[in-house]
This record gives sequence, structure tokens and C-alpha cells, in this order.
Amino acid sequence: MITLKSTQEGLEFWISDADSYPKIKKELEDTLGANREFYRGTHLPANFFGWEFTDLQKRELSAFLGREYGIYRVHFSDDESPDQMPEQPKRRGRRAAARAEEKAPEPEAAFMERRDGSMFLPKTIRSGQRIECQGDVVVVGDVNPGAEIIATGNIAVFGKLRGLAHAGASGRQDVIIVANYLVPQQIRIGGKIAIIPKNRRIDGPEIVKILDGKIVVDSLA
Repeated sequence: MITLKSTQEGLEFWISDADSYPKIKKELEDTLGANREFYRGTHLPANFFGWEFTDLQKRELSAFLGREYGIYRVHFSDDESPDQMPEQPKRRGRRAAARAEEKAPEPEAAFMERRDGSMFLPKTIRSGQRIECQGDVVVVGDVNPGAEIIATGNIAVFGKLRGLAHAGASGRQDVIIVANYLVPQQIRIGGKIAIIPKNRRIDGPEIVKILDGKIVVDSLA
């Protein structure tokens, strides 16, 4: 009923063969819920095609996406223009808006890249950058502190991994994270999280995986 596409312009929800709004809403919740961490907090807009929603339904879906996933720019195919989408959630007081402006990152730090399928990145991922991928990610370069890589598949870093790496973001635990030099701020595989001590001895490339229900680090040397 719902086909979800991720493009440079945002998330696209294509609705076909639907016979009621409750069924559409339920499938939307299930589709996003299966990859909750992957979609939560995305800065991309959401666009709906293939169904004419009532104003009440539009408000309900917009509120749901904002509340559950931090997606506040929602556009429907029968709206006049995507440019009229609100950039921020409604009912924010002046103090809240002021705090948001004070904490806003520099333009370079707000960079985010998302893609369906695996990604090959021959570059260093800088602090503040966020990479999201529906597949495997290979980085030929460093992942600096403050950078994030989130993938539904495996993550390989041919350099220093010093930021956050989350493999198996869709819930998989049969994935791995490998790096030439492993000193991450945080490691995640599936729903498990680990902090790797920084003062340990590192003799070369290492692999992170789940073994007997726990995140373990092994040497590849």
C-alpha cells in the first residue's frame, strides 16, 4: 500500500491500492517503526503522493511525524507548494525559539547525507556530519569525533574511527564494524550500545561484532 523512497529532496510516501485512512496510518506507523532509529530526527521533509487527505488527517499525520520522528516539514500532493511547509514545529514560545537559534550548528556542521543502497565514501567525515545508509558504508578516510555513520548493514572505515558508528540500524545483529584504528565515541550494533575504552592498546585493524549477545572487539592483525 505504501512505497517509501528516500531521495535528495526528502522522504517520499507513495500510496496505492488503499481503501481507508486508518489502514494508511497503520501501515505508515509499521513502515517507519521497523527502522525507528534510522528515520528519527531526519532533517529532510516528508512528501505524500497518491491519496487526498482531509485537513484533519493532514494535521494528525504531521503531528505524528513531528512527535515520533522529529520530522516537521510535511507536504501533501494537493498542497499548493512545498515551500509553504513549516520549518519548525508549531506552538514554540519565544524563549524556545531563542534557545534553538543559540544552539544552531554552523552550516558545515549541519550536513547530512542519506542514500538507499550501499555507499562508498573516499573522504574524511568531519565533526557534525551525519551519514545514513540503507545498506553498507565504506569510508576511505577518517570519521572524526562528532561525526555519525548510521547504516542498516556493515560499516568499514579505512582510517581512524573516532565518531559514532551504528551498524544494523534496522535491528540486524549479524553485521560488523571494522576500522584501521578504532577509538569511537560510541559503537552500536542493532539495538546494543557499547563504549570502547580509549586508553587500551591498539595493534592494528579491529572488528566489532555481536558474540553471545554482547558487543566484542577482535583484532584483524
